[in-house]
Amino acid sequence: MPNPTPRDLHVDTYLTNMSVGYVQKSEKFFADKLFPTVKVTKQTDLYPVWPKGAFFRDQVRARPLGGAVPIVGFDVGSASYLCTEYGLGTMIDDRTRNNADKPLDPDKASMRLLVGQHMIKRDRLAATTYLKAGVWGTDVVGVNASPDDDEFLQFDQSGSDPIGVIARYKDMVAEQTGYEPNTLTLGRATKRVLKEHPAIQDKIKYTQKGIITDELLAALFEVERILTPSAIYNTAKEGATDNMQFIVDSKCMLLSYAAKEPAMEEPSGGYTFAWTGLLPGATADWGGVIERGRGERNHSDYIEARAAYDIKLVCPDVGVFFANTVSK
Repeated sequence: MPNPTPRDLHVDTYLTNMSVGYVQKSEKFFADKLFPTVKVTKQTDLYPVWPKGAFFRDQVRARPLGGAVPIVGFDVGSASYLCTEYGLGTMIDDRTRNNADKPLDPDKASMRLLVGQHMIKRDRLAATTYLKAGVWGTDVVGVNASPDDDEFLQFDQSGSDPIGVIARYKDMVAEQTGYEPNTLTLGRATKRVLKEHPAIQDKIKYTQKGIITDELLAALFEVERILTPSAIYNTAKEGATDNMQFIVDSKCMLLSYAAKEPAMEEPSGGYTFAWTGLLPGATADWGGVIERGRGERNHSDYIEARAAYDIKLVCPDVGVFFANTVSK
């Protein structure tokens, strides 16, 4: 067996830190934007769960002369996270490296392949965690006519009222939780239709720009942020005809509250628990690391990208999921 070379098990901090620039543009992905990331040093652990009702009662009483004030308290529960490690690698044969002419760079090409797939994996996990029916406190469905209580008129139908629909469910979340939803996540088709909706066009026609931007939409719906997941992935197996599609259902919408940063006594619809302690001092903020090494018997260098995290829905009552927002 050959002796280890200096590159064996080398954690490549340079590639780990720069990797995002060599894949689909980062703004197309949403998993690292929708809810905060919590950096953790253990693969699994507990976090506190505060009882919502305890903070919203009126238990204050008049103190009688010479008497004591009433004493209240509450029990703090707990929940757990479990960071799964995901990985992917590739090999660069010596012949490939020696035959690579500038500007070709086998290392960067390999990094682009691996990190790009990691980002797709993370967005797909976030989509199946957050952007589907049955996980939030409230689900509503768009229909093309005569909506019932848990339905709304699709936004591309005549007479639809997206501003009123969103305002109604904002009020509902605020009343049930005490927190105003601050983030609106729009599928691509949802956003396209909203930008052309006559009620919205009428609202912004006198603005300085006269063009519907994310900032104008956020102001119109009275939220802090508009997110539009736009990353794509190929559903076809290797060797089959490519089949590209958006990761996130283009006809969905999520109204949610997200904490600006991890907080002990503030709800957030979700968190990403990133195990930055997997390789101390070398792992990126999102729990990812790129390693290079040498396989002498294969006459090749290898590059591996690994990441460990848990994308977790934490407070379902601060979110409302909208399905079938538009007909097409």
